Amino acid sequence: MKLFGVLLFSLSGLVAFGQDSTTEYLRFLSPNDLGKLVQSGSLTYFGVTVQDLPIWKNAPFSDLVRTALGKNKSSIASESLFLLDRPAAASKEEMGLKVFKAFTSFDAMKGLLVYSESKKGMETFIFDSHRVDSLSDPHALPDPEASSLPPHVEYTLYQKEEQFKNVYSRFAFDAGDSWYAVSLVNLTPLRYMLITLVPPEQLRTMFIIVPLQDKLVVYGITSANTPRLFGLERSKQSSFSNRMKALVSWFSTNLSTQ
Repeated sequence: MKLFGVLLFSLSGLVAFGQDSTTEYLRFLSPNDLGKLVQSGSLTYFGVTVQDLPIWKNAPFSDLVRTALGKNKSSIASESLFLLDRPAAASKEEMGLKVFKAFTSFDAMKGLLVYSESKKGMETFIFDSHRVDSLSDPHALPDPEASSLPPHVEYTLYQKEEQFKNVYSRFAFDAGDSWYAVSLVNLTPLRYMLITLVPPEQLRTMFIIVPLQDKLVVYGITSANTPRLFGLERSKQSSFSNRMKALVSWFSTNLSTQ
């Protein structure tokens, strides 16, 4: 079943492909938030639940977020908005293929770095990454190939991380009229030593990519239902947010090579 199913052609608030300038599209932001985003290239908020986060609620893609994450129970939530350079593309189909290939270059995640709050520096985030057929068949598969943009596709991913050794996730890609959406949901527990930090399907991350005339707007949101850990929630909150930022950096690098 498509993750965003009935929304694919019903979001009248979204502009036609590449029609708006960045300033026009981002009118839903406050002047202060817009200034921060333009100055630094990103804007981030933290909360306990998705409902605590302010960016998505007034955005043209609010229905996408509400449908995918709005009812999920969580103890940690974070959202970020990014401005990336828009790659050259002769058509909507070509742009969509570039985005799809950049987000499905799973092998290229190997060696991805992330900022560590505890170490106050960069460390390796992902040591191994590849597509598999299923949880019961962990044989490594090559990155997917596509000559045309799929409206919806799902894959199972395996990753070996620094903190969480063996993680399987469900990856989904959806293409709308003027946006592309990616979701990641953990299928196996995220454990640190003997402690289960996140049960299966309780860490959900979503990215929405909107091509504009001059930029790509990339919105990311993550929520996790994790136990209270001796007041360390803020650290874990930042950790999950940094993971999301690392993935956007990986996507941006891949996109520049397409």
